[in-house]
Amino acid sequence: MTLTCPICKVQNAESEDWCNECGWLLSQKAPGSSVQDEGNIDDELDFKAFLILPERGSVGLKKIRTVIGREFGDIQIPDDLNISRIQLALVAENGGLYVEDLRSSNGTLLNGVKIPPGRRYLLSTGDVITAGDSALKVEFKGLDKEGEESPGLYLVDEEGTKSRLRQGDNTVGRLPLNTVTLEDCPYVAREHAVLSLELAPSGLNFLYLTDLGSSNGSFVNQKPVPAHTRIRVHPGDEITFSDVTFRLIEIMKEED
Repeated sequence: MTLTCPICKVQNAESEDWCNECGWLLSQKAPGSSVQDEGNIDDELDFKAFLILPERGSVGLKKIRTVIGREFGDIQIPDDLNISRIQLALVAENGGLYVEDLRSSNGTLLNGVKIPPGRRYLLSTGDVITAGDSALKVEFKGLDKEGEESPGLYLVDEEGTKSRLRQGDNTVGRLPLNTVTLEDCPYVAREHAVLSLELAPSGLNFLYLTDLGSSNGSFVNQKPVPAHTRIRVHPGDEITFSDVTFRLIEIMKEED
């Protein structure tokens, strides 16, 4: 009987504690993994996800969890010596695609901002992930058009500008790695809050707000939200991040 390394997929003798190829402790799972990660990405996403690689063009993602590294993983970039042997993972869950740094030596950047290891960030089409000296562009195909008439939940600011919320964890804050970016709002925290859009077994979408311990707080209908506490919000509610206020609206699908 042999043991398959979860990192490099090399077969090792059952008596081995460490992988002979990459040195991974065989009793440990791959970082950031779960039992469902070997499934097909189409089971999690209703759009097609691609990664545009330097000098290699567009690569379609097929697995729920895609590992990228210099020597090991599903996508390898061997010519970039500043990428770790195991750098990052792209994970499809709850209808969205996330990036997670796997404790790489030089870190991973999302839209120019370094992300903390072990934490997943929801990706949008056009996002740029930087690993080592390589810029990897994210591209989605088959998404519903995100015009004003597309069905879904939206944040509407005081000027009437709509920001559509996507399935999964929509982060809100000043940094450009956030799903909803408020760069010109000095009293909003760098990573202020999360709006989690979840599909219930009934088929209905539920939205939850979590303040991430911001200095100036989050509010629903002018009532403060306790830090790190999930609060359900509904269409028509007024949501405020520090001094920036939105109205949550829902655009319904037109009947045929």
